[in-house]
Amino acid sequence: MGYPHPSHPRETPVLSKHFGEPEARTLKGWRDRGGYVALEKALKMDPAEIQTIVKDSGLRGRGGAGFPTGVKWSFMKPDGKQHYLCCNADESEPGTFKDREIMRWTPHALVEGVALGAYAIYASVAYIYIRGEFTEPLEQVRAAVKEAYAAGVIGENALGTGKTVHVHVHQGAGAYICGEETALMNSLEGRRGNPRIKPPFPAVAGLFGQPTTINNVETLAATPHILNNGAEWYKQFGRPDNPKSVGTKLFSVCGNVARPGNYEVPLGFNFGEFLWDLCGGAGEGREIKAVIPGGSSVPFLTAEECRTAVMDYEGFVAAGSMLGSGGVIVFDDRQDMVRQIARLCRFYAHESCAQCSQCREGTAWTTKILERIAAGDGVAQDFDTLLSIADNMTGKTICVLSDSCATPVVSGLKKFRHEFEAKLKASPNVVSFAGTATAAAAPRAAGPTV
Repeated sequence: MGYPHPSHPRETPVLSKHFGEPEARTLKGWRDRGGYVALEKALKMDPAEIQTIVKDSGLRGRGGAGFPTGVKWSFMKPDGKQHYLCCNADESEPGTFKDREIMRWTPHALVEGVALGAYAIYASVAYIYIRGEFTEPLEQVRAAVKEAYAAGVIGENALGTGKTVHVHVHQGAGAYICGEETALMNSLEGRRGNPRIKPPFPAVAGLFGQPTTINNVETLAATPHILNNGAEWYKQFGRPDNPKSVGTKLFSVCGNVARPGNYEVPLGFNFGEFLWDLCGGAGEGREIKAVIPGGSSVPFLTAEECRTAVMDYEGFVAAGSMLGSGGVIVFDDRQDMVRQIARLCRFYAHESCAQCSQCREGTAWTTKILERIAAGDGVAQDFDTLLSIADNMTGKTICVLSDSCATPVVSGLKKFRHEFEAKLKASPNVVSFAGTATAAAAPRAAGPTV
């Protein structure tokens, strides 16, 4: 994998400050850059005090849910039980690759954040669950953990404080569903990576039946900066009128864009300026048609909606989408949105664990119908069928994988219905289209009939 782009003048590099510096990968290099100062400070504090600082900072989970990190940590009480911290480094959401870069370039930043987080929730054992395909990040994190143990940074007597913090690296097998926190725990236990029914919630009965907290890579990597600089320092990044979304955020940008890559900006940044200034727009004389701002499971935004959208949790919701994982996927005016939506749904159908009927059947039928429409063999009734299936898939399963498949369908039909209709008009199996279509008498091409 290549080197990252130089930081744009309008970026605010905190987590990404040392991306592209090979020396930052080593223990010595990380310590030269101020590494492990926060961990040493934390190990001399009461865990509840650390929880309060992180809570006051306003840090929210960067994996997609956006739950306040300090609040999540405060669920863990000193009850004498074995506690666990799980770092979700699976990063399986299409369009998202920012956690990968943290692990590639600053693996000790993650190790420090994991050790700090484990101590803050009264856990002596932490696991970093890394996606199976992430061969280079896996190599770097394993090397960093090995160095940290050898130097006494973690282990039975972490940094000479008498506190025990063990960090283990676990390689996943490349399943999208293992990015869901309870499926991740099942996988760690050697079980099939299926999501669990909640309650009980992980903070009550998680990994091996013990109290557990699951945090994202970016979330944990931010905590040493907060402990070093204070909650007020972190809260300076963001909109003054929105204290719910503060700090910097890494956004992964890919697709039909002039300058793809990872960008770190304060929450509250204008999305239009981000896309057309920092990322250079669609490039090649093309125009942006649509953007997915938070990974493939969030709704589309049109180019016009992007120009005024605000890049924080509340801002993207107001614009009609979600911040999600920060995976920005750009589609230019050459793209066939029907085919692109079918492609997204095909991914979710392939990755469904098949535990829930609504997901197992819904993702498969949605994909078949969309592919039939994309091939020019759809009928108008397919629109209502797709929306009906989407409704039955949303909010009715153990996890939100089926919701993730339904989202681009509902959003796509709302924003790009004319492209779906154009496919029907071109179909030899449709005699007329005027609100309702009549299928031709000739036999239809092979495909599901619903």
